[in-house]
Amino acid sequence: MTEDQDFSGHSFSAQWLSEAEMPLANKFYRMHKFRGKARRNEPCMVVRGTQGQIVACGCLRKLADCQLLAGVAVAEAFRGRGVARLLLRGMAEAFDGSTFTFPYRHLVPFYESLGFVAVDEVGQPSAIVDRFQTYVEQGRDILIMRYQGAPR
Repeated sequence: MTEDQDFSGHSFSAQWLSEAEMPLANKFYRMHKFRGKARRNEPCMVVRGTQGQIVACGCLRKLADCQLLAGVAVAEAFRGRGVARLLLRGMAEAFDGSTFTFPYRHLVPFYESLGFVAVDEVGQPSAIVDRFQTYVEQGRDILIMRYQGAPR
Protein backbone atom coordinates (compact mmCIF):
# COMPACT_ATOMS: atom_id res chain seq x y z
CA MET A 1 0.00 0.00 0.00
CA THR A 2 1.27 3.45 -0.93
CA GLU A 3 0.23 6.59 0.95
CA ASP A 4 0.41 10.22 -0.09
CA GLN A 5 -1.12 13.57 0.81
CA ASP A 6 -2.36 16.23 -1.56
CA PHE A 7 -1.94 19.96 -1.10
CA SER A 8 -5.22 20.28 0.80
CA GLY A 9 -4.18 17.80 3.49
CA HIS A 10 -6.31 14.87 2.30
CA SER A 11 -4.67 11.49 2.70
CA PHE A 12 -4.88 8.95 -0.12
CA SER A 13 -3.73 5.33 -0.26
CA ALA A 14 -3.14 3.09 -3.27
CA GLN A 15 -3.70 -0.66 -3.12
CA TRP A 16 -4.15 -3.66 -5.39
CA LEU A 17 -7.63 -5.16 -5.32
CA SER A 18 -8.21 -8.83 -4.65
CA GLU A 19 -10.27 -10.78 -7.19
CA ALA A 20 -13.25 -10.59 -4.83
CA GLU A 21 -12.96 -6.77 -4.74
CA MET A 22 -13.06 -6.28 -8.54
CA PRO A 23 -16.77 -5.39 -8.53
CA LEU A 24 -15.83 -2.29 -6.47
CA ALA A 25 -13.67 -1.04 -9.35
CA ASN A 26 -16.47 -1.63 -11.83
CA LYS A 27 -18.91 0.22 -9.58
CA PHE A 28 -16.45 3.16 -9.53
CA TYR A 29 -16.23 3.15 -13.34
CA ARG A 30 -20.02 3.05 -13.72
CA MET A 31 -20.67 5.70 -11.06
CA HIS A 32 -18.24 8.14 -12.72
CA LYS A 33 -19.21 7.15 -16.29
CA PHE A 34 -15.77 5.85 -17.32
CA ARG A 35 -15.27 3.20 -20.02
CA GLY A 36 -13.01 1.06 -17.83
CA LYS A 37 -13.74 -2.51 -16.81
CA ALA A 38 -11.90 -4.52 -14.17
CA ARG A 39 -11.54 -8.24 -14.79
CA ARG A 40 -11.05 -10.77 -12.01
CA ASN A 41 -7.93 -12.35 -13.51
CA GLU A 42 -6.07 -9.07 -14.16
CA PRO A 43 -4.29 -6.75 -11.72
CA CYS A 44 -6.25 -3.65 -10.72
CA MET A 45 -5.18 -0.89 -8.33
CA VAL A 46 -7.33 1.76 -6.70
CA VAL A 47 -6.67 4.92 -4.73
CA ARG A 48 -8.91 5.44 -1.73
CA GLY A 49 -9.69 8.72 -0.02
CA THR A 50 -9.81 9.39 3.71
CA GLN A 51 -13.33 7.96 3.93
CA GLY A 52 -12.24 4.73 2.23
CA GLN A 53 -14.03 5.65 -1.00
CA ILE A 54 -12.40 4.77 -4.32
CA VAL A 55 -11.28 7.98 -6.05
CA ALA A 56 -9.12 6.47 -8.83
CA CYS A 57 -8.59 3.18 -10.59
CA GLY A 58 -6.31 1.55 -13.16
CA CYS A 59 -5.94 -1.98 -14.55
CA LEU A 60 -3.38 -4.06 -16.40
CA ARG A 61 -4.73 -6.09 -19.33
CA LYS A 62 -2.73 -9.26 -19.91
CA LEU A 63 -2.22 -9.73 -23.65
CA ALA A 64 -0.30 -12.44 -25.53
CA ASP A 65 3.24 -11.09 -25.12
CA CYS A 66 2.69 -7.81 -23.32
CA GLN A 67 0.36 -5.91 -21.01
CA LEU A 68 -1.73 -2.80 -21.47
CA LEU A 69 -2.22 -0.18 -18.78
CA ALA A 70 -5.91 0.65 -19.20
CA GLY A 71 -8.87 2.14 -17.43
CA VAL A 72 -6.83 4.83 -15.67
CA ALA A 73 -9.48 7.15 -14.23
CA VAL A 74 -9.72 9.70 -11.43
CA ALA A 75 -13.04 10.95 -10.06
CA GLU A 76 -13.54 14.52 -11.24
CA ALA A 77 -13.62 15.99 -7.71
CA PHE A 78 -10.15 14.56 -7.03
CA ARG A 79 -8.30 15.62 -10.19
CA GLY A 80 -5.30 17.91 -9.89
CA ARG A 81 -4.31 16.53 -6.48
CA GLY A 82 -1.62 14.03 -7.50
CA VAL A 83 -4.01 11.08 -7.28
CA ALA A 84 -3.21 9.73 -10.77
CA ARG A 85 0.52 10.01 -10.06
CA LEU A 86 0.08 8.09 -6.78
CA LEU A 87 -1.94 5.43 -8.63
CA LEU A 88 0.57 4.95 -11.43
CA ARG A 89 3.61 5.02 -9.14
CA GLY A 90 1.96 2.24 -7.14
CA MET A 91 1.18 0.27 -10.27
CA ALA A 92 4.74 0.72 -11.59
CA GLU A 93 5.91 -2.24 -9.49
CA ALA A 94 4.10 -4.38 -12.09
CA PHE A 95 5.41 -2.49 -15.16
CA ASP A 96 8.21 -3.73 -17.39
CA GLY A 97 9.42 -3.14 -20.95
CA SER A 98 6.37 -4.98 -22.26
CA THR A 99 3.91 -2.53 -20.64
CA PHE A 100 2.04 -0.21 -23.01
CA THR A 101 -0.61 2.48 -22.65
CA PHE A 102 -2.69 4.63 -25.01
CA PRO A 103 -2.92 8.09 -23.42
CA TYR A 104 -4.76 11.00 -24.93
CA ARG A 105 -2.23 13.37 -26.50
CA HIS A 106 -2.65 16.06 -23.86
CA LEU A 107 -1.53 13.55 -21.19
CA VAL A 108 1.75 12.58 -22.91
CA PRO A 109 3.98 14.80 -20.70
CA PHE A 110 2.41 13.25 -17.60
CA TYR A 111 3.10 9.71 -18.80
CA GLU A 112 6.63 10.68 -19.87
CA SER A 113 7.25 11.88 -16.31
CA LEU A 114 6.42 8.36 -15.14
CA GLY A 115 8.82 6.54 -17.49
CA PHE A 116 6.72 5.97 -20.63
CA VAL A 117 7.96 6.96 -24.10
CA ALA A 118 5.99 7.42 -27.30
CA VAL A 119 6.60 4.66 -29.85
CA ASP A 120 5.57 4.06 -33.44
CA GLU A 121 3.15 1.26 -34.31
CA VAL A 122 5.83 -0.46 -36.41
CA GLY A 123 7.52 -3.26 -34.52
CA GLN A 124 5.07 -3.31 -31.59
CA PRO A 125 3.15 -6.47 -30.61
CA SER A 126 0.14 -7.11 -32.83
CA ALA A 127 -2.19 -7.22 -29.81
CA ILE A 128 -1.20 -3.61 -29.05
CA VAL A 129 -1.35 -2.36 -32.65
CA ASP A 130 -4.75 -3.99 -33.32
CA ARG A 131 -6.29 -2.48 -30.18
CA PHE A 132 -4.72 0.91 -30.87
CA GLN A 133 -6.09 1.00 -34.42
CA THR A 134 -9.58 0.13 -33.16
CA TYR A 135 -9.49 3.01 -30.68
CA VAL A 136 -8.19 5.47 -33.29
CA GLU A 137 -11.00 4.42 -35.64
CA GLN A 138 -13.42 5.32 -32.81
CA GLY A 139 -12.07 8.86 -32.99
CA ARG A 140 -9.82 8.84 -29.92
CA ASP A 141 -6.83 11.24 -30.10
CA ILE A 142 -4.31 8.84 -28.57
CA LEU A 143 -0.85 7.45 -29.16
CA ILE A 144 1.11 4.37 -28.14
CA MET A 145 3.52 4.66 -25.22
CA ARG A 146 5.79 1.96 -23.85
CA TYR A 147 7.25 1.80 -20.35
CA GLN A 148 11.00 2.30 -20.32
CA GLY A 149 11.56 2.45 -16.58
CA ALA A 150 11.32 5.10 -13.91
CA PRO A 151 12.66 8.47 -15.06
CA ARG A 152 15.86 9.70 -13.47
